[in-house]
Amino acid sequence: MNLRRALHHFKQGLLALDPRKDASGRPRHAHAHPTYSEAELLARAEEFNRNAESHWRSMAREQDARRHALNKPFSNVRDTPAMLYRLGLLLNELDLGVGMSVLDFGAGSCWVSSCINRLRCRTIAVDVSATALELGRELFQSDARHHMELDPLFLPYDGHRLPLADASVDRALCFDSFHHVPNQDEVLKELLRVLKPGGRLVLAEPGEGHSHMDQSLMETEVYGVLENDLHFDDLIARARKAGFDRFSVKPFPDADAFTFPLERYREFMDGDDAVFPLQQLRENLRHFYVVTLGKGAPSVDSRNPKRLLAAIAPIGQQQLTGVAAKQIRFSVRVENIGDTLWLHEVTPSGGYVMLGGHLLDEKGAVLQRGFLRAPLPCDLPPGGAAELDVAMYLPPETGRYVVRLDMVDEFLAWFEACGSRALDLPLEVASYPTSRDPHRLAAEIRLLAGAPTAPVVPGSPLRLVLALRNTGDSTWLPGDPVAHGNVSLGVHLRDASGSEIARDYMRLPLTRAVAPKQTLELPVEIAAPPEAGRFKLQVDLVAEGVCWFEHMGSAPLTLLVETNQQIPDSLHPGLLRASIQLPGGDSVRARARSEVQLRARVSNLGNTLWRQGREQRGTVALGGHLCASDGLLELDFLRAALPKDVAPGESVEVPLVFRAPERAGTYLLELDMVDEGIAWFEKRGSRTAHVELVVA
Repeated sequence: MNLRRALHHFKQGLLALDPRKDASGRPRHAHAHPTYSEAELLARAEEFNRNAESHWRSMAREQDARRHALNKPFSNVRDTPAMLYRLGLLLNELDLGVGMSVLDFGAGSCWVSSCINRLRCRTIAVDVSATALELGRELFQSDARHHMELDPLFLPYDGHRLPLADASVDRALCFDSFHHVPNQDEVLKELLRVLKPGGRLVLAEPGEGHSHMDQSLMETEVYGVLENDLHFDDLIARARKAGFDRFSVKPFPDADAFTFPLERYREFMDGDDAVFPLQQLRENLRHFYVVTLGKGAPSVDSRNPKRLLAAIAPIGQQQLTGVAAKQIRFSVRVENIGDTLWLHEVTPSGGYVMLGGHLLDEKGAVLQRGFLRAPLPCDLPPGGAAELDVAMYLPPETGRYVVRLDMVDEFLAWFEACGSRALDLPLEVASYPTSRDPHRLAAEIRLLAGAPTAPVVPGSPLRLVLALRNTGDSTWLPGDPVAHGNVSLGVHLRDASGSEIARDYMRLPLTRAVAPKQTLELPVEIAAPPEAGRFKLQVDLVAEGVCWFEHMGSAPLTLLVETNQQIPDSLHPGLLRASIQLPGGDSVRARARSEVQLRARVSNLGNTLWRQGREQRGTVALGGHLCASDGLLELDFLRAALPKDVAPGESVEVPLVFRAPERAGTYLLELDMVDEGIAWFEKRGSRTAHVELVVA
């Protein structure tokens, strides 16, 4: 950056401090920003909170404002770079770990919560505006990349007490929200209360001069929104008073403040400090803060680990032996020799530690990574040790192998990749015949749970739990149902007299190998017969390409099922089958980012009444996935509501309107019906339709 440009930026920073002028030196908004005493702020707190809700309601009703809120931080090219820059600084200071609970205070439309949820953290969005939080819920539901299994929360609050228990969140943040708070002392105490010991609150907030900016003045005048200046010393004093005891500040220049021309960069790297105007940096830091407030001493655990190191030693046997596909047990001692607390509780986001193992051949080549897992009995601190009883199913093929034991921080890292030493144990597997070349295939099949005791809706799912005991002398191999010798569960459909209606009514692969005398408990879901009446489901096993077990004298299991006259609807569906036709043809041309209109004719080929609605659970819509030549580009690319409820056998026309991709090329649009919150029809055996989309 040349000196003239640096001075220009410096001048802009000074002008930003002048409430009477904008960055170009012109007079600011005609009305000065109101100033409030502490007593007046507290007295008018409820008014400011009501005004915030009114502001969000007006935004939600206005299409462009609503789109802007739902698309943050990518709402416009002017603001996005600075927002992502500041977001990166915030995330760096939060020091997140997978599975952590993170409170987003003053979340607005929840775009920051959205980013943090996709990092596999459990987000708790809190705001005084229920309307803003509904927009946030819509944002989460519109993108399948969100981790909804983490149960993200959207909690309105009364402006005084957070609706959370003491010490219930790992991290808290305020991004462009704390300066709107009238009762800052009260809110800081609440944020401290809900933080766990060792937790931190990170504020990324505008500082001095913000309330006098044109946008702030307009929102204050038009919507009655509170716009405060945050003064650093006052903020820290309030935080100390609330009880925070650790403080740090992240220094940074504005995103567009310094870009060196090549010659200036070299001068700076050679030690010319005059190239970098520190006074401008100081001015930048007055206008936006990234401040971290801590509660007690920080801790390190496996959700966000530092040094993952373990010592693993066998107890007793130095070599493993057993029969193919059978389970063996052995013991090892593991010791935490790193600096990170190993958590043991299993969570959907990961960040917990287990003993793992890879299967290698005799020469050390990897055959299967993640061949085994064994849980820890408890959390293991640095210096702690535990003895583990490990159960492991052996490979179905005989021979000599090596089992490489290593600790794994689930979804984060294997310890060996972090410099820890693994343990290799030799393994010898003895012989049994397998289902690929069996001697005798036989099974005892028992129903453990789920027996239908009353008439069920035709086509509805029957959820059963079966016990499959191998009473033959050959190991059942699991895997792809089309691969020779792999064993699957199969079902034939018969009428009440025993006459066959449908052979191979369903097929389900086994979840693991089953050796002779072993038992496998298998949960299954079988669709009830699609018509009213009394039926028999004959459950048997089949070695693919070899034979059904019944043909070797094994007795199948017969289940009696009665279906009623009820027509299932899409909230409790039976058979979900559809035909999707395109009267205008299956190819369309469009300009980049232009609006595309198509018509589809959909027919209900199942037995389920499709309920019409707007993306509510149990309503049916026509959806589409967009694929590029190199794979899936966007899941849930479009949704089109049905014009009415559609009964079995009926057909309707559905208009499709969407915007073409911005990049030229040839795309494939896959159309499928979806029962919202329940299933895409393709997953229930229905066929999809395809449109070739050529974008110029």
